[in-house]
Amino acid sequence: MRETRLDPSEERIAVLPVSVTLSAAALITALAGLIPAGVALAVAGLVAAARAAGLLLRRGPDSSWNRPAGAGLAFCGVSTVAAGVALAVAPHAMFPDVPLPAELPLIGLFFVAGTFLAGLFHLAAQPATYLGRVRRLLDGVGIGVLLFFIAWLVVFQAAGLKGAGLTAVLVASVAVGAAVVGTMRAAPMRPGAVLRGVGVLVTIVAQTALILILDYHLSAAWLPLAGVPLVAGPLLAGRVLPPRGTAEAPGTASPDGSFARYPLLALPLAAAIVAAAYHLVVAGRFDALSAALAIVGVLILAVREALAVADVRQYARWLAEREARFRALVAGSADVTMMLDDTLVVRWQSPAAARRLGLADADVVGRPLLDRVHPDEAEAVGAALRGGDTLIEARLGDGFGVWRDTEWSVSDQRADPSVRAVVVHVRDISQRRQLEHALRQVARSDQLTGLANRAELRRLLAERTVPCVLVVLGLDGLSSVNQLRGHEVGDAVLVEAVRRLRAALSPGELAARLSGDQFAVLTAGGAVHAQMTASRLLTLLSDPYPVLGVASHLSASAGLAEHVAGEGPSDRALSRAELALQRARQLGPAQPPQWYDEATTAQLRRRLTIEQDLPGALARGELDLLFQPVVELPSGRVAGVEARPRWRRAGLGAVEDAEFLPVADQLGLHLELGAWLLAAAGRQLAVWGGAAPAGRPLWLAFTVSPAMLAHDGFVDLLAAAGFPPSLLVVQFTVPDPELPDLVDRLTAVRMLGARTALDGFGVQATSLSLLRRLPLDLVRVDRRTFAGADTAVVAAVVNLARQLGVDVAVDGVRDDDEQRTIAAAGCRLAQGPLFCAPSVPERVEAYLDTQRTTMH
Repeated sequence: MRETRLDPSEERIAVLPVSVTLSAAALITALAGLIPAGVALAVAGLVAAARAAGLLLRRGPDSSWNRPAGAGLAFCGVSTVAAGVALAVAPHAMFPDVPLPAELPLIGLFFVAGTFLAGLFHLAAQPATYLGRVRRLLDGVGIGVLLFFIAWLVVFQAAGLKGAGLTAVLVASVAVGAAVVGTMRAAPMRPGAVLRGVGVLVTIVAQTALILILDYHLSAAWLPLAGVPLVAGPLLAGRVLPPRGTAEAPGTASPDGSFARYPLLALPLAAAIVAAAYHLVVAGRFDALSAALAIVGVLILAVREALAVADVRQYARWLAEREARFRALVAGSADVTMMLDDTLVVRWQSPAAARRLGLADADVVGRPLLDRVHPDEAEAVGAALRGGDTLIEARLGDGFGVWRDTEWSVSDQRADPSVRAVVVHVRDISQRRQLEHALRQVARSDQLTGLANRAELRRLLAERTVPCVLVVLGLDGLSSVNQLRGHEVGDAVLVEAVRRLRAALSPGELAARLSGDQFAVLTAGGAVHAQMTASRLLTLLSDPYPVLGVASHLSASAGLAEHVAGEGPSDRALSRAELALQRARQLGPAQPPQWYDEATTAQLRRRLTIEQDLPGALARGELDLLFQPVVELPSGRVAGVEARPRWRRAGLGAVEDAEFLPVADQLGLHLELGAWLLAAAGRQLAVWGGAAPAGRPLWLAFTVSPAMLAHDGFVDLLAAAGFPPSLLVVQFTVPDPELPDLVDRLTAVRMLGARTALDGFGVQATSLSLLRRLPLDLVRVDRRTFAGADTAVVAAVVNLARQLGVDVAVDGVRDDDEQRTIAAAGCRLAQGPLFCAPSVPERVEAYLDTQRTTMH
């Protein structure tokens, strides 16, 4: 039963009418006699009964308390009414001229005693079983019979008590015994139970005294001696207070688990035996009433003991059921429960210890628990166990000699008399620790290669306290392997690359995978050692990868950066090494490892800016064209012009085509820029219509990137340019690797009517076989190819080209000596600063005017 309480104001309301009315009754008794007091007392009882009805009818969260409290208060109220009536009619019984039944006060005693005792037992905490309630009732009756037996032998037999007085004393004795039992049982449960019991006792004794006064026809002066207690008794008995605790368990008589309460009967029984012995010595025999009382007392005691035995057995069954449930819960629990004494010695452990940890009782019970704790943690665990309730994580040795990760929930219950131990619940969390470790491994490593991932590398860099060098490696061409041969082959290549990395690393060096084709190596050997390591790794990673029956060829690049603990963010070295790797990739394949420097950072930042701003350059009108004349030798007449785009951007300045055109290819802007170039150059050549000497139209040369040349719409772009194809010269460089259909694409350009020109001959890695294989009209040779060479060498190159039907144009001619050399060798076309540098249209137009004037 849940503990509930009346609000203090409600409690005062429940008791206040009785208290006020009884106080008034006491005053009236002193001043005007017993009749007004009895009437006032009866009115007070009615008020208390009405209040009890309110408690019984109320519904709410405290209804479990309202019912017993209301019933108890109702019985007390009815008793108060009966007491008041008895007190009111007492004076009439003193006068013979008032015809009142002589048994009326005795009836009042029966009623008052019964209702008061019923109220007392309702207000007290009741046993949970009917056997316990009957046993309690027999306790009270037994005590009452024994008390009357003692009083009869010692006092009343000699005084000749009989009639109504004898009956009243017998009833009062039983009622007093019951009130004592009820009070003793209620005292631990409810506050004020003793005062309430005293009130009941006072009321019963006063009512009995009133009957004796009337029965023996004593003087009316004796009535106030019974009337005043009869008024004060209900005042104490009517006190209503909520319970302290809960209902008793089955078979128990009080919270401390004492079932029989033998002292309640033992003391009166001992006194009865002493009184009987005294009476036997003095009188020599027992009368019939004494014998009957003795027999009744023995019978009551026997029945009471039989009920006590049954109650004990019921309580034992209840305890056995509780223990069985407890054992089932403990045995089926995943936790191991141990009970320790003050010295942390194990006094008991649950059966789960053998099942979960392989710990037999012989190995644990009677021994210190700390002997099973890992030595590194024993001291801390001991201090935590002595500190009270806590949660501990410790390694515990199991029965197989394995250290288990465990979690302990410690509850210090040494102050509990039913436990008196430190209770430890041990849970094996080894699997949870293994799962956490596996999750950490997953979070910190690459699933394909098993190397540390980027997050783990950053963590290690943050924890690094000594200088080191970070090498970032990139596999170039891996995406092509994935596209052409499938991701299965690509993954196999990665696994092989990681195997080579691990085999090449020295002890103490760490490898990590940063992304799909990037790896990192952390080394503490210094700059020279890092340079040598990076070079060795580049060689290993550039070797062919014969996996899954296919040989894949990749190239590798490397960037290096130093990491010094405490200098900036922990991932600064990683960012710098990646910037150096980007620089190495921009320089092309087969480059040595690149160290990070500020110039590298500036170049990469500039490239990032170009990538961000180039897409909107045409719409913003930031692109224009520069033109450079191409002259015929030895006459110097202008034969055509080469158009080069230029980009002017705030923050970048003038960006040459060699810098932004590769970015345009990556961003897919090459066709858009090509269309704009042909349109703008065509308009400009139309303006110069007759500017060329001899009235011949100027041809237009422009350079196309491999991406534009490989685009399916390139030939259509030339056809739709609105420019005569015969005046177009398409310049290109041979890409690496070479386009598989390069010959077909160049043939399509020539079939359109345009001419093709191989650019950069002699500077790039081109072979003479290209001149035989490719459909070419012109070869552009850089002046550096002929630097320091005599006329015979130049003539040999020019004659070879002419034999193949290809003209030769020399680019970058700077002075007259170079012009005379190439002219003497038979070279027909040239361009360079000697004639006119790449310039805006106005300056080129001025140059054309000068040439026309000279020719005339």
